[in-house]
Amino acid sequence: MRVAKPLLIGASALALAVGYAFADKPANDPGFNALDKNNDGYLSRTEAAANPFLAKNFKKADKDGDGKLSRTEYLTVMTKKDLHTAKEKVTGNKDQNAATGGTKPAK
Repeated sequence: MRVAKPLLIGASALALAVGYAFADKPANDPGFNALDKNNDGYLSRTEAAANPFLAKNFKKADKDGDGKLSRTEYLTVMTKKDLHTAKEKVTGNKDQNAATGGTKPAK
């Protein structure tokens, strides 16, 4: 039992790391560092334009209204997008959401 528990935890961590490494990453989602061309730690509207989702949602993502996205603002909006995408994959509601204008399916 003393060996089994750490071994199970280690195997689980390894499986998660390998799964993340091989996960499909959309070609249009280069990540914060790749988008930050001038390496100032912020994304301007011009830099964000390389990611279609981010360009479309820039104003909503810019919580402090300074005209640029910090890493925190970027991660917040992209995490919400990723969670929404994962939920659609699991529930299969993508077509229903499109038919109802992006809202919950009608009952």
